[in-house]
Amino acid sequence: MKTNYIISAVIILAGLSSAAAADFYSQNFDSMGTTGTTAPVGWSAWYLAGDSVSSTIPTSSEMGFPTAGSTTLQVWNQTEGAATWGAGIAANEGSSPTDLNRLLGTSPTGDMGDILQLSLNNSSGAPITAVQLTYDMKTMAAGVLKAGFDPGALDELPGYSFYFLDGDGSTWTHVSSLDLSSDGTASATFNYSTPIANGGTMKFRWYDDNAYAYSPDTMYAIDNVIINPVPEPTTLSLLAIGALALISRRRKA
Repeated sequence: MKTNYIISAVIILAGLSSAAAADFYSQNFDSMGTTGTTAPVGWSAWYLAGDSVSSTIPTSSEMGFPTAGSTTLQVWNQTEGAATWGAGIAANEGSSPTDLNRLLGTSPTGDMGDILQLSLNNSSGAPITAVQLTYDMKTMAAGVLKAGFDPGALDELPGYSFYFLDGDGSTWTHVSSLDLSSDGTASATFNYSTPIANGGTMKFRWYDDNAYAYSPDTMYAIDNVIINPVPEPTTLSLLAIGALALISRRRKA
């Protein structure tokens, strides 16, 4: 009988481990299809008004007051070459019109920069104090240098800068370890100063700066976004202690 109890405890822990392995949220944007003009649920486009001369990322205050962009996506493929559509317009992007691997991208113009925002409900059943987030970035098209600029002119803030909204509902925090300036994957864990209550809304923003010397801008896009609440260490410890206690009690019996 003792062996059976041990096996049961192991099975329970294995089941909990498997459940924990399932991603809380994942998005690869392929559901948009090759012609879709609507972003997946929770995603929206915004922009920061201003000019393109800034060489520093937005402050928390600036990130707190963007302007809502278009709710309709452009459809763009790499076969078309660099393009721009106006402030606060995101795009359903791919390598070709038949490419089923889609990405969500930006090409800021006429503003300080464009923003991709994800709003996500905390349906975990408990407050969230920390999150692990991973995503991919891909350069979709090189920018076009404006007339009169030195060919060596740089894109001041290439790629995406990442921010999250704290549980207080007003503080946008920059996470430098989730910034990407070249193609690749970023992954990091960050903590909330004020937890996101169960049923509350988490918000994340990817900021694409409008380069001063280029128009159209270098075009970037994101893909394979994965988000998981980070359980408190005591949670796993309590599970382990509970399993050991169960085994110990059965041994004594």
